[in-house]
Amino acid sequence: MARPPSSRGGRDPARELFIRRTAAALSLSPGDVEGALSVPRRPSVRINTLRAADPEATLEELRALDLGLEAIPWCPGGFHLDGDKARLVASPLFREGRVFIQNASSFIPPIVLDPQPGERILDVCAAPGGKSAHVAALTGNHAELWLNDALRLDKLIEVTTLLGVHASSLTAHPGQYIDKFIDGPFDRILLDAQCGGEGMIDLSHPNALRFWSMARVTKYHHMQRSMVNAAFRLLKPGGVLVYSTCTFAPEEDEEPVAHLVKHQADAEVVPIDLPIPNRRPAVLSWEGRKLPPQLAGALRLAPSPWFEGFFVCRIRKSAALRPPVSGL
Repeated sequence: MARPPSSRGGRDPARELFIRRTAAALSLSPGDVEGALSVPRRPSVRINTLRAADPEATLEELRALDLGLEAIPWCPGGFHLDGDKARLVASPLFREGRVFIQNASSFIPPIVLDPQPGERILDVCAAPGGKSAHVAALTGNHAELWLNDALRLDKLIEVTTLLGVHASSLTAHPGQYIDKFIDGPFDRILLDAQCGGEGMIDLSHPNALRFWSMARVTKYHHMQRSMVNAAFRLLKPGGVLVYSTCTFAPEEDEEPVAHLVKHQADAEVVPIDLPIPNRRPAVLSWEGRKLPPQLAGALRLAPSPWFEGFFVCRIRKSAALRPPVSGL
């Protein structure tokens, strides 16, 4: 991929550092990283079976809008959208909550979570609510679904109401202390954590990195490590925790999970097998720090026209203890 011309004059040390780190994390060249983060990303759409009583009829209405739909093989009811999103937003399909527009990367965590009817499920950082609604749809609204978000509860309520989600509880507790406020255990927990958002950066904009810094990466690293540990404490033996971010920094992705695996003998990474073309290998060594080999099962996505950069890891709480992993 050709490297686009820089939109800023002279040398930009922050930009160079960001690109160099991201290239190392994704095992790509700096030019490929800059190119991939300098093109517009297209939205995708999911048919919401909680509102669409007849999904096939809804699909026909969707096709009639002539939006250039492309089915997503690993996401039933999900489609890439190559037409005018505004036309869909103005349609009854969107206004009635029968479809929901997201980046395709956001479809991954609920699918990896694999929620089942009758289970007790917690979404720790649930706002704005698209992933929560996907979890609810996968269970047919037949799960005890606890939705929590410390920052945007009003938005969470707005979106989940539109999409017909039946939540058993709605709370606004800080995710890093969630186990202090909520009683477990849960069968499944989704932790789509607050993060630096590097996967959504558009380097074609001259001020794309105005909020980015290593101090910010470190701040989120400590918060995410606390969140992962707090969520894991609420998980039942045999239960599944899915940890995800929309960022590239290994400090925010693999390293919080590595800390958990090192200190919790019953935490094990379960490999994710999804046929996504822009998948990249997980980071197993970063700045001289060796990470547990089982993290190879995590899913990393490089940015593309259809996907924001993303990280997803599935963790199971095993009933059988194993020796802790050293080397962090």
